[in-house]
Amino acid sequence: MKNFKLLMSCRLFVALVVATLFASGVAEAQSAVPFKATVDITELIQDPTETDPCYQIGVISGSGVATHLGKVTLVSRDCIIPKSPTEFAFYSNQLVLTVANGDQIHATYIGTLTFEGTVGVITGDYYIIGGTGRYSLASGAGTVQGVEDLSTGQGSVQLTGTISY
Repeated sequence: MKNFKLLMSCRLFVALVVATLFASGVAEAQSAVPFKATVDITELIQDPTETDPCYQIGVISGSGVATHLGKVTLVSRDCIIPKSPTEFAFYSNQLVLTVANGDQIHATYIGTLTFEGTVGVITGDYYIIGGTGRYSLASGAGTVQGVEDLSTGQGSVQLTGTISY
């Protein structure tokens, strides 16, 4: 009987520890709020390395403004794959938005660039997958829309959706 009481006390202690850890994680989680970022970008197209599965690589940088974040800078690296002579698919798991204090939000995205002449129309989806500092538990999702001048690599994108952190 003494062993049974000890076993039950240990189980109760473990259950309380797990519940406390879970409750602190729930307390840290925030509900999703509307998110919108407008970023002016510049994209440089590079040839892939021998290990890249991509047709071409897009190296993107930019700056803009985002709700709940203020001024942001953006860096990313796309994998670009042709779908037709006027349409390319792209994806990345390397999008980083950096806020004024240096904290970062990490995201992935996927989409298409469709063009006629030198103007490309960007459509896609993004997924926030964490970050650093205040945004280490960030999550969210939404759409990407924008335009890019294919002759200069300059354009603008908008991310519209949700974020929580």
